[in-house]
Amino acid sequence: MNARPGICPVHTRFSPVFVLGHSRSGTSLVCRLLLDHLGVNFGTESQFIVRYHRKLAQYGNLGDDRRLRWLLHDVGHERFFARTRQNFGFVFDPERAARSIRDRTFSGVLRAIFDQFAASQGHVRWGDKTPEYCRHLPLIHELFPDAQFLHVIRDGRDVAQSIFQTGFGSKNAYEAARDWKRTVSDIRTFGAQVAPGSFLEIRYEDLLRNPVGTMDRVADGLGIENRAAVIADVAPRLRGFVRADNTRKWKHQLTGREIECFEAFAGDELRTSGYPLEFRPRTASRSAVESCYWQAQGVWRRVANPSYWADNLYKVRLRVQDALLPLRGALRQRDRAVSVADGPQH
Repeated sequence: MNARPGICPVHTRFSPVFVLGHSRSGTSLVCRLLLDHLGVNFGTESQFIVRYHRKLAQYGNLGDDRRLRWLLHDVGHERFFARTRQNFGFVFDPERAARSIRDRTFSGVLRAIFDQFAASQGHVRWGDKTPEYCRHLPLIHELFPDAQFLHVIRDGRDVAQSIFQTGFGSKNAYEAARDWKRTVSDIRTFGAQVAPGSFLEIRYEDLLRNPVGTMDRVADGLGIENRAAVIADVAPRLRGFVRADNTRKWKHQLTGREIECFEAFAGDELRTSGYPLEFRPRTASRSAVESCYWQAQGVWRRVANPSYWADNLYKVRLRVQDALLPLRGALRQRDRAVSVADGPQH
């Protein structure tokens, strides 16, 4: 249960909030602030929405109670629920979710799941932050046409130096520049297509420099009725929560060659977003030798990072789980057929 002291936000909208942004852009910080101060429930990254949408045909008609419960049972075994149980004490109840679903669609199933989690924490509104969904925004919007989207953008060079330390994502300046530019461009293109009031963009650096003013903009965009009182109440905690100096690390942690390469491939997007370039703008081009260099560097950084192997083992387990899904469905149908054939025993 959420025990946040102070003034409770009064929501005028109850639609989902999807926080968008390239990995390592400050999206986790924003979700924490929304959870702690603006009353929007967040857990860990869900990661399962797109995967289960792709295999919906294997579950068939969700109007059938047994098929509906089959889907809820399988989703309930996702890593998301183990983590929310550990971190938030939330124990998912598939039967309760099944009874609460009014719309027997995939969207209805998802809303029942996230609504149950939010209610367990004392919230009336929920959100999600999964970077993978930035590649599938039209689908997310189709499933949740009433959703609001909050884009967090961070200097791509800081994103690059941060993601180089992880077990996922790009591992050199060339890969990072292209991936960051595509992600930002895709999100902004999507944002321009949705209804007014459904999309808001903030800069990570602005949040660090002026957390109170930035969160006031967010609260206004989310439709919090008493936002002035809420923001005034949480202002001291906001200033103490963010690290104002957590920026421009790329200046010291990337080499000059890496900075120049990143700016060559993503300079236009950097300038559009208000981030000055370190080097004179130039047209991005690669020789065969340079291409081989960046590719080899990326491969080496991946294989030398233990977290890379752990992340990929998890992905392999997911693929095996998905491959076994038709077999599990066939076994369940066989068991039901046997049960019906045997009939009641007298």
